[in-house]
Amino acid sequence: MTRTPQDKYILLFETAKRSLLAADVLMQRIASELSSMETDIAQGVQIDGAAISPLLSCVAFVDFAHRFSSVVDALPLINKKAPEMRSFRAALASVEAARHHLQHMRGDLSSDAEILHPLLGSLSWTNESSSYTAFLSQPTRSESVGIVYDTQEKCWVAKHQYSVSGASINLDAVLSEMHAIFNWLTGLVGFSDPTFSELKWGHTQVLFFKVLDPSALPQAGPSDAPTA
Repeated sequence: MTRTPQDKYILLFETAKRSLLAADVLMQRIASELSSMETDIAQGVQIDGAAISPLLSCVAFVDFAHRFSSVVDALPLINKKAPEMRSFRAALASVEAARHHLQHMRGDLSSDAEILHPLLGSLSWTNESSSYTAFLSQPTRSESVGIVYDTQEKCWVAKHQYSVSGASINLDAVLSEMHAIFNWLTGLVGFSDPTFSELKWGHTQVLFFKVLDPSALPQAGPSDAPTA
């Protein structure tokens, strides 16, 4: 049975919603884990493995943000030339570049060009007057970029920034744009169930099976024999 544009919209919208929720979870995790490292960094304590989790969360954030963008762009019944859509695509251009590198890393690393960026990227963040950058060491020389300080506005230009292979992502700004386009979408289409557009995960369905030892099962006795 052929699906209608409305049928396609519902599943695509749900996928976009869950991708946005996943990005929310990852951003909260990144912010919390980075904040917990600041005292050790200030005291010169090696953070070592503590940086791995937020770095991996950044890679996952890129993946979910890219998935969200792709699904939103595939939604039927939406004017893809609307100013909101054009602004959204421009805001996520850095995500597209980072995701392309992470998905096609083999080609980049196999080229004859010198590789100077950290393989899994670097993560920078700020807190008041302080700025931090963390990335993993590697057997060849690597360079990393931090967050720029705007001398005119006297502030850092980002709170959390992930950089890989020349692409720098302002994580908070990207997440804000994702929420903005989601809110725009919810104002365009009405659902028979008004709660469907709410930014919630929904119910989790769980199946449970257990293999029992046949010898532990109750055995049928004479009294259990069927009667005619």
